[in-house]
Amino acid sequence: MEIIFATWNPRKTQWIKEGLLKLPIPIRALFAGEVDEVDENGNTFEENALLKANAVQIALNRIIVAEDSGLCVHVLDGDPGVRTARWAPGTDDDRSLKLLEELKHVTNPLLRAARFKSVIAIRFPDGSSSFTYGELEGRIAFSQRGKLASGYSRIFELPNGLTIAENGVEVNDHHSQALAMATERIKEWIIAHEARGDSLD
Repeated sequence: MEIIFATWNPRKTQWIKEGLLKLPIPIRALFAGEVDEVDENGNTFEENALLKANAVQIALNRIIVAEDSGLCVHVLDGDPGVRTARWAPGTDDDRSLKLLEELKHVTNPLLRAARFKSVIAIRFPDGSSSFTYGELEGRIAFSQRGKLASGYSRIFELPNGLTIAENGVEVNDHHSQALAMATERIKEWIIAHEARGDSLD
């Protein structure tokens, strides 16, 4: 039995691996060329995560884990959402500047509420699937702040009043929540199958 991350992002691979280390199963990322890159054209985070998970061939000895995440701004009806990484041309810095421009007339901080969302899709060898969720609440700042990071991290203000870039330590609460729940779901699946005497080799 092995856990495979359905991701082509080295940074995402690292934090998923760290988040699932408590599981008693070997964990690996996709091999180069193992599957084609997925067109993330779903309308929800769940759809995109499952598209990535479904790209990996299901097998009796594989648990497949995929993730999709993004920034949702309340006053923009949840945009950029699933299009966070492609909401505008250029880099995340360009996209964050566009977001500030979109919100320049929203002067009430409470109306600038936003959240980072993370959704993990898990596909089990028996064909069943499960989703887990995490959120990081905050709001969009009025300008970019912080020098140690770029993009959305410089405009996403945490409840402590600092942007992620100003915070001094990496903030991945939404990822951590989803991963903690995914770990428990996988443990429950393993326990249930062991109780039935099923082999996990």
